[in-house]
Amino acid sequence: MMSLPAYKEIQNYILDKIKEGELAEGAQIPTEMELTKLFNVSRMTVNKAIVELSRQKILSRIAGKGTFVTEQKLSSHPMEVSDIKEEIINRGNKHHALVLQQEKIHASESIALFLGIYFNEMIYFCHVLHYENDHPILLEKRYINPLLVPDFIDQNFNIITPSGFLIEKYALMEMEHTIEAISASSEIAEQLQLDIGAPCLNILRRTWSDNGLISFANFVAPGSRYKLHSRILVKN
Repeated sequence: MMSLPAYKEIQNYILDKIKEGELAEGAQIPTEMELTKLFNVSRMTVNKAIVELSRQKILSRIAGKGTFVTEQKLSSHPMEVSDIKEEIINRGNKHHALVLQQEKIHASESIALFLGIYFNEMIYFCHVLHYENDHPILLEKRYINPLLVPDFIDQNFNIITPSGFLIEKYALMEMEHTIEAISASSEIAEQLQLDIGAPCLNILRRTWSDNGLISFANFVAPGSRYKLHSRILVKN
């Protein structure tokens, strides 16, 4: 069995401390010098591990103070996340979905970082193509932490959408979006019935419930057919 790169071992060490509660939200992690001595590696290796976890917002670096576990949850601002099926119905149109893939998989390095779990850990995955009337409008790839959403894999996503299921079953507290413009690859163009190179929106979304980070999703939508919408509900 191949050993993990040193920076991955450091990341797993930090993630393990967070999961076990030894490093609570807002807690300061060991300094780079302390981690360098603990793992007998260069400071550059330690820095790489911390930078990647910071990029995924698992850690927060504060100049002159140190690196801290990011506070992941909102306590007083529940979020209402819109469901693509509901949006389409509200426009007076019909929604249907085609499930392209739904299975248990092992988390890649990038997906593990997005979900805040270990590399190669078992997760749930679904790949769904959403239609408005007869037009494909949204490609969805969703990755789920099975420890927090154990019944996800058993759902029929031809009937209920992944977002609709999470909204109905779990108290969603926070959502993070990253949105960028991309050009349709040959695969995306075929699935969304576009020309290769057509402009698309690429949306990365992480979702937290009151139990923690439960979902990472990657949506691709035709730039001419889709508008992102979400609302924050603030309790007085």
